[in-house]
Amino acid sequence: MILVSLLFRVVFLALAVVVVVLCLHVDVNIIKNGLTEDSFTEIVQESILFIIIMVHLVRGWKHSAMRQCNILIAGFFLAMLIRELDAVFDLIRHGSWLWFALAVSLATLYYAFRQPQRVLAQLAEYTTTPSYGLMIAGLLAILVFSRLFGMSILWQSILQDGYVRIVKNMVEEGSELFGYIICLMASVNILPERRKS
Repeated sequence: MILVSLLFRVVFLALAVVVVVLCLHVDVNIIKNGLTEDSFTEIVQESILFIIIMVHLVRGWKHSAMRQCNILIAGFFLAMLIRELDAVFDLIRHGSWLWFALAVSLATLYYAFRQPQRVLAQLAEYTTTPSYGLMIAGLLAILVFSRLFGMSILWQSILQDGYVRIVKNMVEEGSELFGYIICLMASVNILPERRKS
């Protein structure tokens, strides 16, 4: 039964990863929008961020033993969602997303660190879960790999006279979406872990 469960999980995770290529295919070959701010890929990224936030908020609400940790994670991803929605916040004022993300970050940190010993203990416990490794891998894909691998100078050097911005955008947004899917897996993965406790 354990092997069947593991096999099912691997197949499910593989299908989740296929979503990355499917989203890029829809944007480039079907919608032909060039991966703009309102592309299918961007909308899926924002939806995944919203689900991650909700998973951690519900988790924190239902289980006080890890509440501060989950609120901290939810606040971090809410700040990331605000950054992803920068075009919406630009309707207020260009760059205003920064102030909203900063407000969320400060409020989250204030809430979580009102009891510093408790939040540090919860964070330490979180680092012992398999979800932690997945979460770090996803964040590295989003915050480091996608930015470095999607640098214009790299793609201009590779493609030279054949440089087309959409290629760079596909690589960067695809890498970012892959990272978001890994973070979603880490967030959803914590649910069965915590049910056992």
